[in-house]
Amino acid sequence: MAESRKSEGRELSPTIKTLAAHTGYSIATISKALRGSPVVAQPTRDAIVAAAQELGYQANARGMALRTGKTYRAAVLMPITSAVGYEWDGVEYTQILSGISQALEDSDYQLSVHGFRSFDDAFDIARRIVDQSAADGLIFSGVRADDQRIDMLVESGFPFVSLGRCRKPLTYAHVDVDNEWAAFTATARLIAGGHQRIALINADRRLSYALDRIDGFSRAFNEAGLAASIDLIADGDLSTRFGRESALQLLGLPNPPTALVCINESTTLGVLSALGSLERRVGIDVDVIAYDDINVSAYFTPPITTFYQPIELLGRKLGEFLLRRMAGEDPAELTLVSRPELIGRQPDNLGGQNRR
Repeated sequence: MAESRKSEGRELSPTIKTLAAHTGYSIATISKALRGSPVVAQPTRDAIVAAAQELGYQANARGMALRTGKTYRAAVLMPITSAVGYEWDGVEYTQILSGISQALEDSDYQLSVHGFRSFDDAFDIARRIVDQSAADGLIFSGVRADDQRIDMLVESGFPFVSLGRCRKPLTYAHVDVDNEWAAFTATARLIAGGHQRIALINADRRLSYALDRIDGFSRAFNEAGLAASIDLIADGDLSTRFGRESALQLLGLPNPPTALVCINESTTLGVLSALGSLERRVGIDVDVIAYDDINVSAYFTPPITTFYQPIELLGRKLGEFLLRRMAGEDPAELTLVSRPELIGRQPDNLGGQNRR
């Protein structure tokens, strides 16, 4: 007699035993196949996965944890900005989480998101995850030049992937953008166009990538045989308000910048607002180069030159690397530093007839 899946008038969820009876494979084979184990042949794995989908089988996380000693949770630290009225709050992190989720969707892992408001909070949460075995791996960003989270996680051997790199010679899995190159290339482009007074709207200097941007910015001047306009570097919370206030202050100087390099879309929007208030025109009075994660600058008026790096793709790579790291792969093999695409929408030079 066929196994009944009803009890007291209610449909029971199929178990791994139900799946074994349905397919004829052993429970051990089914368990390995659903975990993606390479010891199970691909045709067998495909047949088991198809049967699981047909029956509506879902692996019991608690049972899997008891059998494997794993939580099947992938933790992500997500900053909650403390800047009052921050207009861009969470935009980039939605894209990052989307990419990570895409990478994990065919695995047994579920995302566990932990919000924090300060670096100390982030460190405490990371430490708690490690000490309490609250997850099998961890992803985080906002990496500092000297990042205690990386020190602690490397020492403990806990699987993690960071979005960004610290400035210590440590081996760990990471995904990053070549921020030094991006800042160098943007600044060199403006210098080639005749600019010498160039401003950099930058992030907090405690962040490693903010220092990378300063390095690239300065290198462009040095290679051109010019003194770097270090006095025109503004660093802050990357809000739209910060971009506007910084631009107003810089453009009000006795020797103001003729061009600005902005670190993200939010600050760029603030810069454009400031230019509008001062009746200064992009491409005529002042040049602006931006860095994009979600390509918002394509809709600015006028559209501006941009270095574009889809952050969702970085998020997907973070998830892929974490799965491989949690499976025991060497972190030295799990590194990616990408260069964004230059999208030139303005000539970015001082050659216009109306410019002085």
